[in-house]
Amino acid sequence: MSSSSRLALLAASALLLAGCTSGPLYGTTHVDPATGARSSILTDLRGRIAVTPASTRTAQVFRNAVLYKLNGATPVSAPLYELRYTVTGTDQVASVEAGTGTPSAAIYRMSVQYQLVRTSDNKQIANGTRSAMVPYDRTNQLFAAERAVIDARDQAGEGAAERILGAIAPVLQREAFQTPTVAKN
Repeated sequence: MSSSSRLALLAASALLLAGCTSGPLYGTTHVDPATGARSSILTDLRGRIAVTPASTRTAQVFRNAVLYKLNGATPVSAPLYELRYTVTGTDQVASVEAGTGTPSAAIYRMSVQYQLVRTSDNKQIANGTRSAMVPYDRTNQLFAAERAVIDARDQAGEGAAERILGAIAPVLQREAFQTPTVAKN
């Protein structure tokens, strides 16, 4: 094997292994020695992450999605962290019909600026901006056009929530390993 082939193989191996630096978001991170039960730090935090109230319908769509992804159906009590956010949604025409100039396709973009704050000392431990874009068709039918925008907004809310969860999950895991075990109430 030539040296350039070895170098290419080594580079390809390094790229493949580079993605293996973390586990699944809710994957097993420890095993209880007494019971053998497997659990995740993030599973232990369900119901302990507050999400600020929404001020608009677009923000409520995002809040519902992120709240469910963070806490499932567990009600929030004695939160250890709070997710603060600002949501903006825009609707852009992507194409128009020839001859009439009527919009035929659009893109809904939701952008969320977030901060994850530790409630014990009000310290910001993560922040950033994530966005999601969803294309949809526009029609001349009023109800169908309105429903398409609503569906696109819902999908964008789900997408933005997924991206934010992907950004804050490693921070929460790091926090859990640096602080004493989270006690469930």
